[in-house]
Amino acid sequence: MTNLYLTILLPTFIFLIVLVLSRRRNNRLPPGPNPWPIIGNLPHMGPKPHQTLAAMVTTYGPILHLRLGFADVVVAASKSVAEQFLKVHDANFASRPPNSGAKHMAYNYQDLVFAPYGQRWRMLRKISSVHLFSAKALEDFKHVRQIVVMSNQ
Repeated sequence: MTNLYLTILLPTFIFLIVLVLSRRRNNRLPPGPNPWPIIGNLPHMGPKPHQTLAAMVTTYGPILHLRLGFADVVVAASKSVAEQFLKVHDANFASRPPNSGAKHMAYNYQDLVFAPYGQRWRMLRKISSVHLFSAKALEDFKHVRQIVVMSNQ
């Protein structure tokens, strides 16, 4: 009898906890449709996501919050809001979010791809653009690229 209770009550209890935690929303996030417990707003996207997003913009406004799986996404759907993201507040959104893969594989976020935006990132970008992607460097390695292209044919 106790196994029956455990079989029924434990999954129900876990489902209720997930449901409560997923319903708790951050007040600083923009408005958006209510997400499902684990998969978020993925079922709301439908077969044509661009049309669904256009319909959501009419309901929730030019900036909205979606939860796609476990990732929070903020959609900027008008020119003025996108300009605020990309021009006015660009330094706030320039860095990539930290993750464990980047930490362990990218020298603790110190390579060019995962480094946070700042003085070091600007220096790395300058070095790569001057020494790796300059016209002279590309001309020096032209023969290597030709060999690779010829070997792939």
